[in-house]
Amino acid sequence: MLSLLSYFVVLISMSAAMWLAFYLFARGFPSLLALQTTFALTAMAIFFWLTYNHFFNPLPQLNYVKAILLNVAMASWYEVTYRLLEKNAQQKWRWMRYGLYALLSLSILLLFLYKPESSRRFDDELYVAQLDGSLPNVVYSLTQIGLTVSLMFNLFIGEKIRFTPQGRLFLAASFCIALALVYGVVSLIFPTVPFLRLVQDGLVFSGFFILGLSVLRHQSLLERRTVFQDFPLTLLVIASLALIYIFLASVFFQVQANVLASLIGVVVITHSVYDLTREFLERYRAKQERQFRKMVLHTDLQESQTYLQNALEALCLQINASAGLVAVREREHFAVVASNNSISVNSEAPYPPFSDTATHLVSFSRRIKNIQWASSIFDDNRQIAFVGIGEPIHRIDYSSGELDLLQEFTDYVSLILSISTNRKENQEVFQSKYQTATANVIEALSHAPDETIVKMTEEGLRKFHDYIHLGQSPLAEWLNAPGSSHIERGKKVQAILRNGIESLRPSGERPEEPLPRDWYNYAILYDAYIKGVSNNEVMARLYVSEGTFHRTRRNAVRGVTRWLIEKKISIASSKSMTNVL
Repeated sequence: MLSLLSYFVVLISMSAAMWLAFYLFARGFPSLLALQTTFALTAMAIFFWLTYNHFFNPLPQLNYVKAILLNVAMASWYEVTYRLLEKNAQQKWRWMRYGLYALLSLSILLLFLYKPESSRRFDDELYVAQLDGSLPNVVYSLTQIGLTVSLMFNLFIGEKIRFTPQGRLFLAASFCIALALVYGVVSLIFPTVPFLRLVQDGLVFSGFFILGLSVLRHQSLLERRTVFQDFPLTLLVIASLALIYIFLASVFFQVQANVLASLIGVVVITHSVYDLTREFLERYRAKQERQFRKMVLHTDLQESQTYLQNALEALCLQINASAGLVAVREREHFAVVASNNSISVNSEAPYPPFSDTATHLVSFSRRIKNIQWASSIFDDNRQIAFVGIGEPIHRIDYSSGELDLLQEFTDYVSLILSISTNRKENQEVFQSKYQTATANVIEALSHAPDETIVKMTEEGLRKFHDYIHLGQSPLAEWLNAPGSSHIERGKKVQAILRNGIESLRPSGERPEEPLPRDWYNYAILYDAYIKGVSNNEVMARLYVSEGTFHRTRRNAVRGVTRWLIEKKISIASSKSMTNVL
């Protein structure tokens, strides 16, 4: 029974560490914090794989490899806790960091050169190993103690640890490792008493698994804002598949227990690589969309026709459209002002079918060369332009995300037309017409604030409930937030951001769902950042696609940024944000 329990603990530890390493790498890349935790979990997965195989095929000459892996994992963990410190604390304690890495390097070198073979008490792999007093083992033990004490030290001197859920998870993980170390020391003090290794292995695994969860909570649920159910569902699927493979291998193929660790490793790796590939492809698609938006936003609006031509070509490439054009109304007909693989510029285009909204495509086939769909632009319920696209290349239909990108492009075209049409009018008429526009995207783009301030505002919203981080953020410095400590400044910044979100709130009580469109900006920021509702749930409440959600969220963040800029300007003479509260 003890043997089976020991095998089970090590097998579960290996599987979970390996899967969590892949999962965290996929969700957390390119965060350095996530990469260091992934490195630690990978080292522990290999450590437990060697331990499991050692039960059935003892190879004492490989014990030094497991010792090196454990030291590397602990060093990676220490580096994670070091990077949690504030910059001034990192500078203050960097001598400790350099000393630990020097000790770690010496330990790895001695273990590699001398390859000590630790003995087992009672000649059984189920009990804690007995280390002799050789130089490699002494340096190895000192390294373990030094790394454990130092990472605990980092966590206790960091103020964030006492106030944030992520910090408390780090602390819980470190206590598990500290208990494992104490357990090992006690076993050395009483050499005649058998100490079960499954207790030590269980503590080590618990520590590293909680470490992975703490980093995952930040990188996946906060930074990436993935749905909360993603982690447990993925874990359940992988665990179920592993159990199915074990059952089939044991019952139908009579696979021996000594190869189960390798079998589970193959299952976890193959399925995790698939998930990793899918994640990076999704990121590549999102990166391409960001580059398209950046190109559109930073194009010189003075050369509107050149802008439209370049933007149209970029749109067709991004959504894999076979053709595209932009046509503008000139009295009683539409004239083509930009074209890609369709009729030439300045040609006359027929009227598109009428649609009462610009958010839906209408069929436009067989009326213009290669054009199958049209998205109209309106001004006072009058069609003034349209964007046409051809069939998708190598596919039957467009995805919802691609259609959202088309609608976003249509909004940009509407902006260009608005600027071009009103350029000859006096400023007062232009401003009046602009303020009554219903397209939030157009308004956001026409008054686009500095991107650096937008990023600071968005980061502040993401850290809305972490007023310790807010008090030390660039946003607090830019706002000149008052306060005798960074905690007080963080609370001021939090209140300012809350007021900024409230500035987007329409008048009256919040209606029942589904909400009217004029509530979208406020509802998305309030629900996602103040209430902490997941993105998927907010999208479900508003009945919008992912592309529309992110587009509206970006516009709302820009709206809050403009509000902050206006408030800062209005009270610049006092050099304080006190009056905002």
